[in-house]
Amino acid sequence: MLEQKTQLYERVKAALPAGHFVLIHGDELIGIYEDEAQATSEGARRFGREPFLVRQVREDEPVVSNPGLDLGILRAAAFGWRS
Repeated sequence: MLEQKTQLYERVKAALPAGHFVLIHGDELIGIYEDEAQATSEGARRFGREPFLVRQVREDEPVVSNPGLDLGILRAAAFGWRS
């Protein structure tokens, strides 16, 4: 699910205003917001407990890693995450 949303973001990010936040549900860009709270509130209002993605549009994306997951010390399934 997250992969689908991330792929959509990657396809459209060049056309999005840097610094703003996007709300993505499924394979649809729902809206562009000036701050994270607006995007999150709208996602919760429209989709409730269904998964949605709020992401800030950035020119250079940070690399995020979790050494515990990378090294196999932690398992995502232990936290209820499924791939």
